[in-house]
Amino acid sequence: MSATDKHISEQSTQTAGDMANTVWHASMESCGSHDQADQSWLKEAGLLTARLRARCGNRFNMRVLRDQPCTNTERLHREVMLCCDDQACIYAITDVPAATLAAHRWLAELGDDPLGETLQTRADVSRSGFEYALLDGNSIPACDNPHKKVWARKSSFFLGTEALTGIEAFLDGLKHCTSESR
Repeated sequence: MSATDKHISEQSTQTAGDMANTVWHASMESCGSHDQADQSWLKEAGLLTARLRARCGNRFNMRVLRDQPCTNTERLHREVMLCCDDQACIYAITDVPAATLAAHRWLAELGDDPLGETLQTRADVSRSGFEYALLDGNSIPACDNPHKKVWARKSSFFLGTEALTGIEAFLDGLKHCTSESR
């Protein structure tokens, strides 16, 4: 594990508590200003993993930072970083309640597989609309500036009648990763 990976992993253990009091908004405009690049990522209805793979080519990688072991009685908490080379681009958190995990045990066995790509293969999945927030940089692993505000979106995925929540935070690495530098 590189020093950067170790720092990101240690920092990820702090984030769940840091985001517990986040106020989420139905529109980005309620949060403050944003540029066009941020908006296109924030409103992306397709898979972020697929979009980032297309942008980065073979330089794309996903790092699982945390995948909390669980039993039938507790929730699953998973944190991953989507990267282009060594640039952290998207930090994603998935929270799976105990009832959802009990009904869909495969969620605890994702390993290095991206959740979105796995959900896309299932017929019984739907997604809620997005909510938006500006998060403190100090609550996001690999954020170069702890005083910076970081755009994030939240949505729920429904697997039949069970749900899970996903949060995706968009880091400055997105601005440095272009298809031209493949």
